[in-house]
Amino acid sequence: MSKGFAIPTLIFGLMTANFAQAEDEVRIALSSTAKSIMISGLDLSVFDGVIGERLATAVGEANISLRVSNSRVRISTQGLKYDKKARRESKKLIFESNDGVRVDGTLYLGRISAEVKKGRLLVINRIPIETYLLGIVGSEMNPLWPSDALKAQAVAARTYAMQRRMIMRYANRAYDLESTVLSQVYKGAERISQSVIDAVSLTRGEVLSHKHRLVEALFHSTCGGQTNSAREAFGNHVSYLVPKKCKWCRPSPRYRWETQIPLKDLERSLQKAKLISGKLTEIYRKNGQMKTTAFTRSKKFFLSSRSLRTASGYSKVFSSKFSAKTRGGDVHFRGRGFGHGVGMCQWGAKGLADAGYNYLEILAHYYNGSGVHRVY
Repeated sequence: MSKGFAIPTLIFGLMTANFAQAEDEVRIALSSTAKSIMISGLDLSVFDGVIGERLATAVGEANISLRVSNSRVRISTQGLKYDKKARRESKKLIFESNDGVRVDGTLYLGRISAEVKKGRLLVINRIPIETYLLGIVGSEMNPLWPSDALKAQAVAARTYAMQRRMIMRYANRAYDLESTVLSQVYKGAERISQSVIDAVSLTRGEVLSHKHRLVEALFHSTCGGQTNSAREAFGNHVSYLVPKKCKWCRPSPRYRWETQIPLKDLERSLQKAKLISGKLTEIYRKNGQMKTTAFTRSKKFFLSSRSLRTASGYSKVFSSKFSAKTRGGDVHFRGRGFGHGVGMCQWGAKGLADAGYNYLEILAHYYNGSGVHRVY
């Protein structure tokens, strides 16, 4: 999951005053770059999202092709049963099915909306928070892991979703969260298991708070022995996101790692991110150094570990804790941990649960001075 950002005092005040009394709906952006998508499902209903009018229904399994038509979304598939004089396009379309709706083959519960933004389809899954968590917990954490690790993940993910919802609604944004590592990894209803259902239901309505405010409940795969502070990773001091020793994530395959990337590939990535100019000749960084040095034929550049990792790809350079050395035509990286390293270490949570700690103790360890409270 990606970092959050500094939250204005005014919004924190709104959070304090408006803890949910019943679960709210969240809006998850599933796609924002495609010009066409496939929608499928059993006995689908199609509505005009602007005026709420039902446009069409389908009996049995339906496969619907959507495409951008000027500034509107157009249904280009035949076979739907249209209501009398119904249109086949709108500024926004909404799809519903009791058995879930598939978007390009992936199943999602709740409603799916599609509208045109900047010439592309913005596809959003609108879903109650607790239902959303059923798709989150099993995507962010192995469903076979101990119950208390899954419950810790459920509370952290619920807190993060509620906080983001408040911020994005206040800012009048089109959606609350993304479905990738940039927010929380969300794979719809494909990875819902009984262990996940239990973890979500047993913690229903529980969130993390610090001084009566929702926390930025950041988490990551593996810290590599110690979590990072929010200041170290993102430049913002957050009192409950401070370094914590963690010996429990040693079994993670990314506790220690090595990889190599062709110098030519890094050159293209760094140039595209406008971090360097000119032909890249060397990348160098020692353990413990704050900056990575990039040498070109005419200039020396100093890069933050975060910017280099973002440019090269999160699945190539696994964390910001690395050393780098250029040999021949490749840059060799050696590092520890996977992710930004702030907040809860997921492999550490598993290790703590295996050692007999409950989910409240796990959360208290990683979110310094915070507590768990039920808000609905």
